[in-house]
Amino acid sequence: MKKRFSVFIGVLLIVAMCLSACVGGGTSGTSTSGGGSSGKSTTSKSETKAAGETGKAETPAADGNTDPIRIGVVNPRSGKLAVTGTDDHFGCMIAIDMFNEAGGVNGRMIEPVVADIPDAATAQTEINRLIQNENLSVITGCYGSSIVEVVAAICNRNNVFYWENVSILDRLTEQGYKSVFRYHISGSEYGVQAAQWAEFYADKLGIAKEDLTVGTINENGDFGQSIATGVERYCSENGIKLVLNESYEATTTDTTPVVLKMKEADPDIIIATSYINDGIDITKKCKVLNYSPKVFLGIGSGYGAAAYYDTLGADSQGQIDLDPTNAPVLENLDPEMQELAKEFAKRFEAELGYAPTTVGYLGWESTWILLNNVVAQVNGDVDDLDGLIAAAKAVDIPEGTMPTGYGCKFNDKGQNERCVIASMQWQDGKLVTIYPEELSKAEPIRIPMPAWDER
Repeated sequence: MKKRFSVFIGVLLIVAMCLSACVGGGTSGTSTSGGGSSGKSTTSKSETKAAGETGKAETPAADGNTDPIRIGVVNPRSGKLAVTGTDDHFGCMIAIDMFNEAGGVNGRMIEPVVADIPDAATAQTEINRLIQNENLSVITGCYGSSIVEVVAAICNRNNVFYWENVSILDRLTEQGYKSVFRYHISGSEYGVQAAQWAEFYADKLGIAKEDLTVGTINENGDFGQSIATGVERYCSENGIKLVLNESYEATTTDTTPVVLKMKEADPDIIIATSYINDGIDITKKCKVLNYSPKVFLGIGSGYGAAAYYDTLGADSQGQIDLDPTNAPVLENLDPEMQELAKEFAKRFEAELGYAPTTVGYLGWESTWILLNNVVAQVNGDVDDLDGLIAAAKAVDIPEGTMPTGYGCKFNDKGQNERCVIASMQWQDGKLVTIYPEELSKAEPIRIPMPAWDER
């Protein structure tokens, strides 16, 4: 990716000079269409280009082909998963913009064909449409276990290359699909790393492993169940007492029963896997019932999304979220990746009004690797399925290269094995990384967590 980074940074400098010379003019809004027959479209501020910025005409493909390279970008951007799906969507779109501005593939631009898939039924209709009517051979994006399962199955059945950014569904890479690759961690491995974090915090508290008690609660869908499986496996294999393993309906509007079960079991450390609404309600009910374990480790958007702080305010103070970091330590990155990360963060915040989330970073990183290390390696021939698969298998990016601390190397099932889960904490309205030290930007607070009536 070195060459691509250098080209893009050069483009940024040229753009800056163009903009300083052209006050009030020289820009034009563009939109990316979801295909000729669908009428679906998305327009972002990041798609507004300075005149002459991309240099498309100056870098023609070697064979003279200037046709766009069309790939599907699919996410739930409406419905109950819209907040997180939108973050991934704009991560994808900004990566595409930046790739195109750096020259695309020998002058050929990536043309995203966008679809909103808020649920499994819509996903089935839309993915079939993208493949049959739009003739797409590469699809990326997505989020939501039930949706992802449908997308992957249809792509596999139709020999379409599918690159998943953020779902953690274990089954995704356990089906033997040859053309399905996932950048993010699997759910059970997420659970394993969460249990390792519980061990880490026990040591900080001076609790010996043989004395440590852990409880896990999770929404009862594939998301929560896969993480709970990993927690249970690690605890069993490492002699850690798991005193609570409780599932609940994510759609519940009252999580009092599960909080009462946590309070009754009274583990040293809780590991909780939740979506945003249930995560917020669990925190509220913990306060009402004055329940506070020594350490509460939240997983997923239920504890890491901006809406968590926006809703709870000061009651979020000290809450830990286990996720890939959304606050990269730029000086740890290659200088060129530092510039790319800063540019991405600037565009994301301009587009959505808040700093990049973990999912936003994952969407951008994943798509950036897809374009540079896979699509570009087959010279934009996205119909070359065997070439795409070979290129994906050849990706070898060291851990710590990307802003989240991720690297990228796929195993024989198509699962990225260089995924790093950090420990972040809400401090004064900001989600800051506290561990590991190489990713840390702040000192931890409230460990152990005081009782609610003592805060």
